[in-house]
Parts: sequence; structure tokens; C-alpha cells
Amino acid sequence: MRVLVYYPSNARSVSIETMVLAIHRAGVEIELLTTCEAGPLHEYLKREGVEAYAHPVPRRPASLYYLRQGAHLIRFCRRHRVTVVLSHLQHTNIIAVFARFVLKARVLPFRHHFTFVFAGDDMSFEGSRTELMFDRIINRLSPVLIVPSQGVADGMERAEGVDPRRLKVVPYIYDFDGYERPQPEAVEAIRAQFPAQLTLLMVSRLVPLKRVDLAFEAVRDLLADGLDLRLLVLGDGPERESLEAYVDRHDLGERIVMLGHRTDIVNYMAAADLLVHPSLTEASCNAVKEMALLGKTAIVCEGVGDFSEYIEDGRNGFMIPRTARPEDLAEVIRTAYNSRERLETLGAALRVEVLERFAVSDRRVADYLELLS
Repeated sequence: MRVLVYYPSNARSVSIETMVLAIHRAGVEIELLTTCEAGPLHEYLKREGVEAYAHPVPRRPASLYYLRQGAHLIRFCRRHRVTVVLSHLQHTNIIAVFARFVLKARVLPFRHHFTFVFAGDDMSFEGSRTELMFDRIINRLSPVLIVPSQGVADGMERAEGVDPRRLKVVPYIYDFDGYERPQPEAVEAIRAQFPAQLTLLMVSRLVPLKRVDLAFEAVRDLLADGLDLRLLVLGDGPERESLEAYVDRHDLGERIVMLGHRTDIVNYMAAADLLVHPSLTEASCNAVKEMALLGKTAIVCEGVGDFSEYIEDGRNGFMIPRTARPEDLAEVIRTAYNSRERLETLGAALRVEVLERFAVSDRRVADYLELLS
């Protein structure tokens, strides 16, 4: 058996690295091929004894780009005698599902998202037409699709009409020792720069479905009631300009701090008291797991991704309905504000749950090895 992980990024990812190395250490020949130039991910895997390749080509025109990538994938699989292709994310999935008609190798696409189904009468979100079209093609051309959580499987069945018998749930696995540790000096500097009775954190791409605006409204109302809060926002995206305008319009610049994309996220997680994550769509959120490793907890939406599988409201975190309004979120934040000591108990319980459910183990690795058989 010879396995190829087909991936569109060269950035390091603990979940991808853990999967590749777990399969490699189980004695299976495995390689990485990306559609972009080589980078930190390639360097890391090569140090660990896994061959990693890259095939960047010009992105324009798009039709020629996909033809070139598809042709290279076919040649690569033949030359390396690949028997199973594990493609991850939409970009490489679309290439792999067309190539499978020529390949002798089995192609197993991993879907990490689903088309959003609106959660209330006042919610309406439109996705990219190209991305929606790609998802439909991937769904139609794939005999089996791998998803990381039951939430994604349910969403694909409900929103995209995918037969659940073609979906296989295989949770992410993590070598949590691979996560960066906070730097105490940096953490103290952040706390000194942004002092507050309760420090909230958002780590998110700034797009409508992440509902950053909901958190802004809740924080604005709580500040008006005299609570000593600060919200630190890490991330970037198309909504950034409108969110910054909201902050300026309500004179919240001292209390809602938009820090953009940062590489030292773990220091901000360690400096914060609570993660606020009212996103309406997730596969299996890394930010919540990273907070849990630090003994911190989060506010999340029930029925999104796999949150309902490992977060229990009041025991190890806070759950709000997907239809939550700003006042609903504000009430949960107020509860946390008035019982800071309880956050430590919830965070400790969430850490235990995350380690038990997602840490790399023989049982979890067996799920991936079963895919290859």
C-alpha cells in the first residue's frame, strides 16, 4: 500500500501532521503532495522521514491551472505507484475527483465544511457560486466522502442532499505535544496592555457566518451597563472594514481591539479568560481545542460542528442557540463575569474532554488505517 496526502497548503497543521505521521508510524508508506510551493509543512514532514513534494503552477487561466494540476496528479500517482489518495479541502478535492476516473488509486476526499443552512428567519447568507458548484461536483463524483464530525455529516445531508450512507465520520486526531506553548513574558505583556476584569477573545476569519458582529453588540451592551470587559479579536477577512466602522461609530476602540492576523495566537489565548465563538458553521474547531489545552473554556453554538458531542453547557463550557440574539450572548458573558472562579472549573473539565476525545491514540489511528484497507 502507498498513500498520498493531496493538500493545497504548505502551512503547518497539527491535525494534518498527526494524521500523516500516525499512518507513517503504523508502517504504511505515505507521501505529501501540495499544489503550492514547498514550505514549513514539507520541511517538518521530511525531518520526520516522510517524503513531501510540491507542484506550484500559475493560477491563471483557471481552466489551464486545473488541467495542469490534474495531469500532474495522475503522473505522480503512476510514478509513485500510489494506491490511495487522501485529498483534503475543496481545492484539491475537485482536482482529485476528476482524476480518479483515470487513476488506479482510490480517491478519498475529506470534506471539512458544509453549505450553511440558515438558523432563523432573519438570517441569510450567500456563499460563493463557484464554491457551491465545486461542492456539488465533489459530492456527485465521490463514492465516499470523509467528514470530521457528525455535525458536518448532518449538514451535508440536510443542506446538500448527500446520501448519509456515502459519508464516513472520522474525527481529527492531534498530537497535542506539537502545539506551541505560551511565553509567560508575552502573556503578561498582553494582560498589562489590555487590562480588564474579564478578557474575552475571538479567533476567527471575519466573515458573516462567524457572527463577530453579534459579539460586538453584546459587548457594547455590557459595557453600557458598566462591566469592565475587553474583547480582543484575532483574524482578518472581508468583514473587517465594516466591523472596524462599527467600533469607531460606537467609540469602542479601547474595549474592542481588532488585532488582525497574528502568529502568536497562543499567547493571547493564555492571556484571555474566555473564548467567544458564536460561529454558525464549523467542522471541528481548532481554536476551542487550543483554549481547552490551556485550561480555558468557550461560548459556542449548539448543533454546530461537533461542539454538542463534547461540550456540555454548564459542565465544561457555555452553549447558546444558533438563533441567539446579542442579548442572549450578553447574558452568558454576564454570568461568566460574575463567577470568574467557575471559569477555571469549566476549563479544566473541557481540557480533560478534549484530550480524551481528540488526542492521538491507537483507537483513533485505527479509524484512519481502516479507510485505507
